[in-house]
Amino acid sequence: MSSLNTLHRSVFVTDLGESDAPEALAHQYGRAVFKAAYRVLGDAALAEDVQQEVFLRLLEAPPTDVKSWPAYLSASAVRGAIDVLRRQRRWWRVLPLWSAQEPTAAPSAEHASIEREHAQRLRAALAALPRREAQCFGLRYLQGLDIGDIAQALEMSENNVNVTLHRARRRLESRLGDAAAEIAP
Repeated sequence: MSSLNTLHRSVFVTDLGESDAPEALAHQYGRAVFKAAYRVLGDAALAEDVQQEVFLRLLEAPPTDVKSWPAYLSASAVRGAIDVLRRQRRWWRVLPLWSAQEPTAAPSAEHASIEREHAQRLRAALAALPRREAQCFGLRYLQGLDIGDIAQALEMSENNVNVTLHRARRRLESRLGDAAAEIAP
């Protein structure tokens, strides 16, 4: 193990506890971080890049006083994915379905095309939102986190989260028009 890795590991072990070492966190929450990024990006390669970036930042600057690793890491992944969308301004593949349920039958080509169009419009609208609104919206509706978890992850009050979500929904409705009712979870 290199001296740099030993140094980072010792910082995590002493400051955060043995179970919060980067290897343990990556092993335990790596899949959840990937899924959070994938739900926003709709691209596995980009989601893997975001996943790596989240854990790299964790190594470079270990956070202090993290009360909920799943909420913290999911919020980091969503923020990283939104940053990727904003940087690239390109939309590739279909945004995964809002619900975790698998479709019972293969969708028709027309249905797939409509879903792809909705996903592209939603990604564009999300990228145009102010950063905090996009974060709250992504954590609530893409990740399914509770208001309390979002407040904790983003260091906001629950009331502020609710207000921010309301503003985000209103902005999205105005940008998406009639399609908002079809896209909404």
